[in-house]
Formats: sequence, structure tokens, C-alpha cells
Amino acid sequence: MKRQVQMEHEAGTILIVDDEQNILNSLKRRFFGSRVKVLTACGAAEALKIMSEHKVDLILSDYKMPDVNGIQLLTQIKEQYPYTFRAILSGYVETDAITHAIGKGIAMAYFKKPWNAYNLPERLVHIISTMQRIKDRELITVFSRIEKLPSLPDIYLRLDKAIESGASVDVLTNIFKEDVSLTAKIMQIGNSVFYGGKAYTTIEQTVLMIGLNAVREIVLMYKMAEQINCCVSEAKLAAVFRKGLILNKGVDFCLRQSGQEYNKSIASTAGLLSCIGEIILLCFRPERYEQTLKTAAEHACSFAEAEELLNIKTDLSTHITGYFLELYNIPFDTLEVLIYQQKPEDASPENRLIAAALLAVSRITAALEHQRDTDTSFYESCGSGLISPETVGKTAEMLKEILPERK
Repeated sequence: MKRQVQMEHEAGTILIVDDEQNILNSLKRRFFGSRVKVLTACGAAEALKIMSEHKVDLILSDYKMPDVNGIQLLTQIKEQYPYTFRAILSGYVETDAITHAIGKGIAMAYFKKPWNAYNLPERLVHIISTMQRIKDRELITVFSRIEKLPSLPDIYLRLDKAIESGASVDVLTNIFKEDVSLTAKIMQIGNSVFYGGKAYTTIEQTVLMIGLNAVREIVLMYKMAEQINCCVSEAKLAAVFRKGLILNKGVDFCLRQSGQEYNKSIASTAGLLSCIGEIILLCFRPERYEQTLKTAAEHACSFAEAEELLNIKTDLSTHITGYFLELYNIPFDTLEVLIYQQKPEDASPENRLIAAALLAVSRITAALEHQRDTDTSFYESCGSGLISPETVGKTAEMLKEILPERK
């Protein structure tokens, strides 16, 4: 009975892998008092054995180990236990190898040694809590309506590899040109948002204007919609992409104006990726989507704020976005920004600023589109205490330039 009660109160299970027993003991002690069950292993073989015997929510592996290093171990874990969150612990020396592993979805988070400068157990518990939020039982019912969840499109993987290798714009656009329909859609989206007095006439111009990372995510989202047989009008789908690009541009401007440090790779696609949940709802819960859209228009608020007004608790668009991207092994830092965009204060310190910028730009865009009055007090409320009213106000002025046809 005691064992049953204990298990009911556990927040999750973490497996820590390191070839040094003293490090395992030290890390395990730091979880004392938490509701997390901590398992330890001295190497890859023992870790795989434990994985076969226990349901593990998160595995944290040291990078440098004899025989099998951390990345090699996590590669096996990804193949055999794809739903276990994978994190790696390492010093500064292996930064390039770790970055590559995260880019390939082998590791979803990276923690630096020494960990004395931050609360590592707290961060790991936060990850488990966040991942459980996007795997809510009722949320998963949304995805049960999709006959086959999409895999990463081949063209996306090729673009990702080309961008990572530093390929030229010509090489990248040649990949696009293999898909005439996709090329036309990217051109259409680019010209619908950033008019700038003239239309962009070539795919090369459009790619440079939108940005490489943003174009890559457009490819992901369009191909995703194709794979799940999203039978909605091109106009409605294009409207979501247009919104995503406007959010992208707004977030980038807002963060640059803030003068604070932030992760540019996350910020460059946060606006676009934040719209994935809306696409899923548009495809599979169109009545819910239209109801939320109508509420947003009536109250001149963002889509996520309209969900709150409708008292929607489970299948929130932000959680759907997180669930979907987690299937694609998107790094946790990106997931966290998207999941906590309505409550930036709940995100990790290093990701709060980007989440706050995304929230601010979402609110400003909605207010401008529906001709809601904006003033200093509104700008102050948009900043979440992290972005000044002056910066929010400047961002609003910039957004007015790319929202010429406000309602």
C-alpha cells in the first residue's frame, strides 16, 4: 500500500547516466525532497537495461563516457524509446558536438557543467512538468482523429541540412524549385505580408526577405498540412501563415529594440511555429477554431486570449503546438517559449524574454487588426514586466506599417 501511495505522488522518473559514481550520488542528493523518482546508471549498458524495466520520463546522460558516449546512448534511446525526453550534460569543450545533436533531435536539451551555478534538479522537474502538460489525455484525443501523424518531410530535412552546412541561397532555392506549388505558396505568403512598395519577383528575393529559418518552418507547416489531409481553403491556411510571419517580424523587432540578450535562433521562428496549433484546430476542429476566431474579433484580442475567454482548459492551441513539435524532437527551449507564451513568468529565466515578446506582439497585432485603442497603459500590460512600454510602443508603430488593411 505504501508503495502505491508513493507512486501516485511521484511527479515522474528521471534516469541519470554518468561513469563517475560520485557525480551520480551528488546529483541524486540534489533531488531530495522533490516528488521525482531518480534512477542512476554508470554507463550505456546499465542505462538501457533500466530503460527496459522502468517507464522513464527523462534521461540525462553525461557526454564523456568510456565505450559509448552520451550522444551515442541518446541515439539508441531515441530509436527504442522515442517518447522519453533526452537531455545531455557536458562541459564547454564539446559545444559543437552537442549543438549538432540538438539540431538532429538526438538531444532535446543541453545542460552545462559545472551545474553549481544553477538549479539543475529544478530545471529537470520543470521539463517533466511541461511535457506532461502537453500530453494531457484530453489533448491527445485531438490527435487521435488524425489517421497518420506526419513524419518530417524530405524537403524539410534537405533544407535543414543545407542551412546547417551554410549553403548559398542559390543552393537552397534550387531545393524549393523542385516543388513548383510550394515555391508559389512561399512567394504568395512573402508578398502578402511585406509589401514594401514593390512585389518580390523571384524566390531568391523572397527567401532573403523572409529569412532562411522562417522559410524552413513554412515548408514544415505546409507539408504537415498536406500529410494530415488538411481539407481547408487555401485562403484560410494562407491567413494563418501570414499571421505567423507578422508575429515573426514583430518578435524580432521587439527583441532587438529591447537591447537585451536573447537566443536569436529561437526568436527567428517563434511566431510561425506558434501558429501550428491553430492549423490543427482549423483542420480537425473547425467549429472550435471559428468560434475562437469570432471571439477574438469581438474582444479585439489574440487567439490564445479568446480561448481563455471561452474557458477552454485542455486542448489549448499552445499545448497542441507543443505536443506536435515534441513529436518532431524540437529542442525544449523552443517548446517552452511556445507553451508559456501566455505566461512568460512560468518559463525558464533564459526563455522568458522571447515568450514575453511573443505575447506582446500577439496582443498588439490583434488590437491593431480590430482597431482597438492602444495607449501607454496597454503597452505596459503587454510587456509582462520584461519589456518596456516604450519598446512595445515602437513595435506597435512598426506593425502598423505591415498591417495596412486593418479592420
